[in-house]
Amino acid sequence: MLTIDPTQIPTKDLHQYILGAVAPRPIAFASTLSTDGVPNLAPYSFFNAFSSNPPILIFSSNRRVANNTTKDTLKMWKIPER
Repeated sequence: MLTIDPTQIPTKDLHQYILGAVAPRPIAFASTLSTDGVPNLAPYSFFNAFSSNPPILIFSSNRRVANNTTKDTLKMWKIPER
């Protein structure tokens, strides 16, 4: 398995790795842990690169178009009370 340490390679090389991670639209796996400690791993195709320095990839846990439901990834996040 290839391991990339962003602090050990030039930003221009890191940029190429990040671009390769999002093109031509592969699937990202978002991992979450519920407040009860239940792990969840969900596929997402709605994600993109935001920055190479610092390296940032983002995804959106939007609602399903067919029935307006959310994936467990979004349900498992605990939103802090105000």
